[in-house]
Amino acid sequence: MSPPGKSFERLPKDVIPSLYHVTLQPDLTAFTFKGWEKVTLEVKQTTRRITVNAFDLSVTKAYLVVDGKLKAPSEIILNEEDELLELSFPEDISPDQFELNLEFSGHLNDQLRGFYRNKYLSENGEVLYAAGTHFEATGARRAYPCWDEPAIKARFIFTLIVPKDKVVLSNMPAEREEISQESSDLKVVTFQPTPIMSTYLTAFVVGDYDFVEAQTSNGIPVRVFTPPGYKEHGLFALEVATKSLSYYEQYFDIPYGLPKLDLITLSEFPIGAMENWGLVIFRETALLLDPANPSAFRKQIVAIIVTHELSHNWFGNLVTMEWWTDLWLKEGFATWISYQCTDALYPEFNIWKQFTKTNQTRALELDALTNSHPIEVPVQHPGEIDEIFDEISYSKGACLIRMLKSYLGDEAFQKGMKLYLKRHQFSNTTNKDMWAAMSEASGSNIEAMMNTWSKQMGFPLIKVSELIDITSNKRQVCLTQQKFVAQSLTSETKGSNPVTEEWLVPFSITSGSSPSVPVVSGLLQGGSVTLELPNCKPEDWIHVRSRK
Repeated sequence: MSPPGKSFERLPKDVIPSLYHVTLQPDLTAFTFKGWEKVTLEVKQTTRRITVNAFDLSVTKAYLVVDGKLKAPSEIILNEEDELLELSFPEDISPDQFELNLEFSGHLNDQLRGFYRNKYLSENGEVLYAAGTHFEATGARRAYPCWDEPAIKARFIFTLIVPKDKVVLSNMPAEREEISQESSDLKVVTFQPTPIMSTYLTAFVVGDYDFVEAQTSNGIPVRVFTPPGYKEHGLFALEVATKSLSYYEQYFDIPYGLPKLDLITLSEFPIGAMENWGLVIFRETALLLDPANPSAFRKQIVAIIVTHELSHNWFGNLVTMEWWTDLWLKEGFATWISYQCTDALYPEFNIWKQFTKTNQTRALELDALTNSHPIEVPVQHPGEIDEIFDEISYSKGACLIRMLKSYLGDEAFQKGMKLYLKRHQFSNTTNKDMWAAMSEASGSNIEAMMNTWSKQMGFPLIKVSELIDITSNKRQVCLTQQKFVAQSLTSETKGSNPVTEEWLVPFSITSGSSPSVPVVSGLLQGGSVTLELPNCKPEDWIHVRSRK
């Protein structure tokens, strides 16, 4: 963390990477690793300093290749407080393309962050160790020096030097494999170049695994890796993965961008799952299902988590938030569409009932508290990022996406979503980009509406009262909004900080004479509105609907 009084600053943009060649050699006995790195970078303006992210690494060598000559920095500073590696050079580096070379080492830590060791039991009960990664949000800098911000994308070529009897995986398929010249017990596996992507989505795993495999309808190979002897436990996840990948390709109208998809479990993993592009990592309980006891509840859990993670191939991986402030957009969207996809693939689950219980109700409970927060939270120092990986970002975010889809209708919503993805693929966005695409597709000012929901915490309580126009005998309703707060407000709170927030609330009203087509619909703007209900008989029931 930055020391008190010192403001956090993101990495300077005067030097930008385009291609990383990263070689890593983990030692699963000593729990260390060695690394070598070549980074093709562009110097955009004259500088004497190159600053990248690094944490818990020891950099033993660094030099820049300039006009075929090696230029060593005059000073190498590892700033552990701000997780930076600062290379200072004695002469100016003019704008051009160069190659930065680094040698470094690190620890396979036991903190479930970065490049870490993973303890598990063999089939005969022996304690063994694998190595895996978890990089979201700022863990890649623990494995190799890098520009570890989501907006600084590049391509990656990973090489892993590992025991020859181990399975080794990364984002892309292996391009070549050979026995190490240093030892016949080691193999050197080099993977194909990745597409342009963010550092937090890179990944690699080394260990002992079985797998099951299949193909999508478009011929994409999909594999599910399990502990040895448990590959049958991955069969349901494999089914969900192949079906959902095909579903998303059709729904988004954009092909899956990689030549393979692997799903793998780690016995020790800090979260349920992580959407690393091409190598999605799960807790065992989030992916594996005992084929002898496949309870409906466990199948629903696996389906929701797998479809959530695979939707990130488009929302998050292909199009990435510019900074963590907009985390909710990818996570809220993935949470919502995981239910839509699961419902399409397995309608017998009645999964939307689970959404109401696990997402909508929980979001309302938390967002009614006075210590809630908006889903769009300004994030400064990376140490603040973990605080917004919560049910407001995920569950409330999903509810807002569901509300927006209901308001726009399927056609306009899907048109806006496709426009957003195609316009910004392989780049980075903010909320404004999503709302701009939805506004363009629908002809409505979506940004104005959605900002009232994303930039302020809480939600409104809508009160409905019925009126009768005596002169015309026509039915009317009055809709009034007021922020709902679960706790009782004290007199001090009422006097000094009155609750005045308002939302643009989409609503529709149906009646007994028109149960399937709204007699009135629109946006509640301001504190209240009075509406006349056309063709509504005195004896008709009326249903006012507002979805959050």
